[in-house]
Amino acid sequence: MKLTNWKVLDESEIRQIHEASLEILEKTGISIESPEVRKILSGKGLPCDREVVRFPRSAVEVCIAKNLRTFPIVDRNGKEVFMLGDGNVRFAGGHNAVFVMTDRIGDRQNSVLKDVADFAHLCERLDDIDMIGVPLNPSDAPSKTMLAHAVAAIMKKSVKPIFFSCESREVNLAIIELAEAASGKRNLENGSYIISQLSTTSPLFWEKGACESLVECVRRGIPVAFLPQPIAGLTAPYTIAGNITIHNAEVLSGVVISHLVNHGTPLIYAAAWTSYDMRSSNVIIARPEESLMRIAGAQMAHFYNMPSHSIGPDADSNVYDEQLGWEKMMSLLAAVSGGNDLIVNSGMFGTGMTVTNEQLILDNEMNRFAKRMKQGITVNSGTVASDVIMEVGHRGSFIDHEHTVVHLRSGEHVEPTVIDAMNYANWQKNGSPDCAALASAKAAELLAENDSPPPDKGILESIGKILEKWDEVYS
Repeated sequence: MKLTNWKVLDESEIRQIHEASLEILEKTGISIESPEVRKILSGKGLPCDREVVRFPRSAVEVCIAKNLRTFPIVDRNGKEVFMLGDGNVRFAGGHNAVFVMTDRIGDRQNSVLKDVADFAHLCERLDDIDMIGVPLNPSDAPSKTMLAHAVAAIMKKSVKPIFFSCESREVNLAIIELAEAASGKRNLENGSYIISQLSTTSPLFWEKGACESLVECVRRGIPVAFLPQPIAGLTAPYTIAGNITIHNAEVLSGVVISHLVNHGTPLIYAAAWTSYDMRSSNVIIARPEESLMRIAGAQMAHFYNMPSHSIGPDADSNVYDEQLGWEKMMSLLAAVSGGNDLIVNSGMFGTGMTVTNEQLILDNEMNRFAKRMKQGITVNSGTVASDVIMEVGHRGSFIDHEHTVVHLRSGEHVEPTVIDAMNYANWQKNGSPDCAALASAKAAELLAENDSPPPDKGILESIGKILEKWDEVYS
């Protein structure tokens, strides 16, 4: 059987968080900065008092019923690459870091567009990276259209779908235009190449750019991932249940806005669980409490019949050390075993601020291991193999038996592509490499390969014109 999903909430606890969220939405409401969005919601019957919009229980329940548990994601060429929410876990490289680490001791520098392009080049070639989250904010692009330039750099290097996050209505529109140009479509409603992640500002606030971007996306049927980021002890209650509750209420506000604008729009219950370390005055994402919330978030998402997103594999460590290893594996196993459908952040560490190509290679390997854990154990007459055991008999060998040959490449045992299991003598003979050195060599090998076929010349010209247009808007 497959590995059973981990649970940290029972049915009554899920219901208690749900009821508390409905009460918050109905009595306290959400502050919405955009007059345009408030006008839309008021026209749909939601009570508005200046900037505060209240969400009656009945409206929330009607909108929840319109959620889609699964929907297709396509690549740049319009080919369906996976069905999000079908029970299989998917991974995205990136996203939204600032720095590239330049050595093994933690020195780092601002990223540039080439770093984004190289990251996309690697993601295109890694089997356990299904999407590309915009990995970095490149410092050599115009500041106000930086994200659009980063998305364009990815589109030129990979056909894989793209996960991006932007709080500007105008930049969201620019990226939608880029996706339509790159995919050759005038609209993305019947199979989207992009997922837009949009965030409330905790506690209980939608900024103007974010909620107007939401409306623009859902009008076009583009999937939206709602990612509130309440910080326990800072912008949310310090208790885990309180953090989950405020997060849940904010997600539900996005669900209602979306379905009132365009019912049936594909939506994702997303989470980047964070706490505040009172001793160091620092936000953290990789302690046990955040891993518990990764599991709880998936449970809440599936309660609302929505695909779930979590960040991972994550680490607060700033260098390649033991802390980084255990934090990443703990956060990844919690996200995978909790039943999350999309896990974003491969290649990142340092509380999501730093990216390296080596870490992307290592996280791709880690994703493969975690997926193998989730697959569980197949038990049938062929795998139990009692007839083979009896045939080989006492003190025999299975190494040359047909049963071994048949199952050798079946996926029964995970096959690493980077790390090795050499004994000590052979490891020394090969230069005593650690896993980061092996990953660095693998990244260099993949980057030396020829690019995948880029978009045709006409598409590249269209992408260039779109960037020029939006750069002018902000000049």
